[in-house]
Amino acid sequence: MMARSRQRPRRYSSAIRSEQAELTRQRVLDAAAGLFVRLGYAGTTITAVAAEAGVSPETIYATFDSKRGLLEGVIDGTIMGPGSPVPLEEQSVWDAIAEQPDARERLRAYVEFSCGVLSRTSPIHQVIRGAADSESFAVELSDRLLRERLASNVRHLRDYVGADLREGLTLQRAAERYCAITSPEMHHLLTVRLGWSRKAHQEWVLALAVQDLRGPD
Repeated sequence: MMARSRQRPRRYSSAIRSEQAELTRQRVLDAAAGLFVRLGYAGTTITAVAAEAGVSPETIYATFDSKRGLLEGVIDGTIMGPGSPVPLEEQSVWDAIAEQPDARERLRAYVEFSCGVLSRTSPIHQVIRGAADSESFAVELSDRLLRERLASNVRHLRDYVGADLREGLTLQRAAERYCAITSPEMHHLLTVRLGWSRKAHQEWVLALAVQDLRGPD
């Protein structure tokens, strides 16, 4: 009995330490995201991120290895959504989309989801594009993110639209077209450079996706 009672505090302490480590990690990611967006990749230093997050530079190196790893952590965390410990592919958003009554409504819900991700990630994608001028890893990171978006769109358009795709349009080509109209570059052009509202951008994406992927009802 006494042996079991001594183990409980250790398990409790371990859980507390894990929670504190995750909070620290999120604080570092939030600080890094803000600095990357304001100063760009080249202008952001690990020392500045550490000072902003209230941790030591060694803590950042131990968690992310390098500034490159930190930027990758920022974009991956931003895609998942703030404070989410659950991988995106396991989140209930997919169930909510699948429960829509028909392919058009499922596509509408998927567009809404995609545009929400774009709103979060577009500033970080801009940082990655800026870093690509001098950092080869940023080109590789951009390519990796595109491959992941394409693979995700193939899966989800198959699940949500499937047989309702426009006649003659393959699933692969549909996913490629969806990648184009929901690209971070297009989002940046419309919402930042041309000043579109988030609502106007989402309505445009939906109208184009319905017309291009499904055709007239």
